[in-house]
Amino acid sequence: MHVRHAILASLLGCTVVACQGPAAAPAAQPAAEPAKVAEPAKAAEPAKPEEKVAVAEKHEAEEGCIYADAHKKEGDEADCPHGGAEGTPNSGEPGHFGAAFALKDAKPLGPILAAGKDALPKDAVQVSGTVDSVCQKKGCWMVMKDGDQEARILMKDHGFTVPMDTKGKPVVVEGTIEARTFTEAQVKHLEKDAGKDPAAASGERTEYVLTASGVKIQNS
Repeated sequence: MHVRHAILASLLGCTVVACQGPAAAPAAQPAAEPAKVAEPAKAAEPAKPEEKVAVAEKHEAEEGCIYADAHKKEGDEADCPHGGAEGTPNSGEPGHFGAAFALKDAKPLGPILAAGKDALPKDAVQVSGTVDSVCQKKGCWMVMKDGDQEARILMKDHGFTVPMDTKGKPVVVEGTIEARTFTEAQVKHLEKDAGKDPAAASGERTEYVLTASGVKIQNS
């Protein structure tokens, strides 16, 4: 009797297993992505000495360049390249730099300036005098004197330069005259261009300025 029960229980167990089928395999889990390791930040490379000099020179030019307005018109961010090659371009006439003269006769500079800034001519003039000093970087400005009067000569639109070794030579300049106040930074910039110590200059300076369309230097 016990044997029959055991056989019957065994058969029933097999039937239940067969009906249920094999146990389902567990669902595959997605593989975990490997953790990303952050790359160490690269240290900024120190600026090279020549790069520091270039930045310093550009800053100085922006702060003190007397041709800043001309460069802004050209979109040069007020940088000061000091024109092209020294003493160029010219009109093709020896000693003549910039545009050809439109006026025929030159007048002495002294009496025009002696009349005072309120009496300065509104139109272009042609004046004569002597070169007193020249920019020693590229010749992009000069100072001319006549007696005890003097004016700083700037080249129109920074478009040309003059030779740097013309001090003491007779000069004729055509352009417009005005009184102009230079900032302290511009004064220092001018002193440095003249070969002087910029640290010795301080404060603003008002000068007569002749914006030249053309310059004629004798024996240059």
